[in-house]
Amino acid sequence: MVLNGKTPDVVPSLMECAMDVTCLVGLLPQPTGSPIIDGIRMAEFYDNSCVSVGVGPGSETISRNSDHHTYRYETGAVWRESYVPVFCREALQYPINDISDINGFTMPNAADPRHYKGMKELVSAWKDAGYFVQGDTWGAWQSIYYLLTSFENILIWMAVEPEAAHRLFDLTAGYSIQAAKGMLDAGVDAIFVPSDLGSGQGLLFSKEMFYEYVFPWLKKLADLCHSHGAILHLHSHGHIEDLMDGIVESGVDLLNPVGPSDHNDLGMFKQKWGNKITFMGGISTTIAQMSIEEMEAHVSEVMRIGCRGGRFIPRTESGIPFMPAERVLAYIEILKKYRQMHGAASGVDRTR
Repeated sequence: MVLNGKTPDVVPSLMECAMDVTCLVGLLPQPTGSPIIDGIRMAEFYDNSCVSVGVGPGSETISRNSDHHTYRYETGAVWRESYVPVFCREALQYPINDISDINGFTMPNAADPRHYKGMKELVSAWKDAGYFVQGDTWGAWQSIYYLLTSFENILIWMAVEPEAAHRLFDLTAGYSIQAAKGMLDAGVDAIFVPSDLGSGQGLLFSKEMFYEYVFPWLKKLADLCHSHGAILHLHSHGHIEDLMDGIVESGVDLLNPVGPSDHNDLGMFKQKWGNKITFMGGISTTIAQMSIEEMEAHVSEVMRIGCRGGRFIPRTESGIPFMPAERVLAYIEILKKYRQMHGAASGVDRTR
């Protein structure tokens, strides 16, 4: 209903989760061994209307404690996430450090039947239980700077070594589209791809480069989704308003997080593009530093602005930030309260 510009009884929550679940140890539902039950129980914990399947390169943990998590992807890239004093993610190692390293490099096989074993049955069971089912995979741009090479390398190559840059985009776009096709064939309602296109201050590359390198992948992926009666859900951090016309033109249906940490004005985004695309997000990661009263005031304001005219789903910018469990639970309850208030079942018209 939200995607079609209508007001549901309760505004849904999609994909809300904690950045790091170590603060919720002992509170999260314990695995039962049944993917169907476990997916529903986790959705119920966060009061989400969506459950997800996913296809992507595997990873293994190198080291982990309450302060950090260091892990290696199947492609050879190594990353470290730190949680103190604030969340920070940094790359430690890449498999491609020079243009010559691209020669002969192959992505993992997204068409491997093992990725999809039992997926159709799982998706069907969740949909029968009333859930919106999303298929998660890697975005073509995100895959390059997470799995293959550094920001500096790819940005330089996009500018002065376009042939090398296109070779990398061909690798990652091919993986993304192949994975999406497999999940769409399994019956998912949406494909979710993350690819941050900006920093908090502006774009990571020009609008012209967006149309040359990123737009063709998004357009092909959107067309694929729409041919299956599904939607394309894009995650992009950054101050990306200069790319919004292109994002809408490509066929993206749902965009997150449109967050204040990236200096994005949710009201302006809604006014300019809210009749063409659905926005999800708006809730700042700085809620970790807010009092409960400040947190509620912030959520209330985001819902007031976002729900005006419909086509809005609230969520934190990067997931619920690392904070004590009681504050995480308080946030979930606050969000639930305002999702109910802005739904049709409240009897109050809050969409104008």
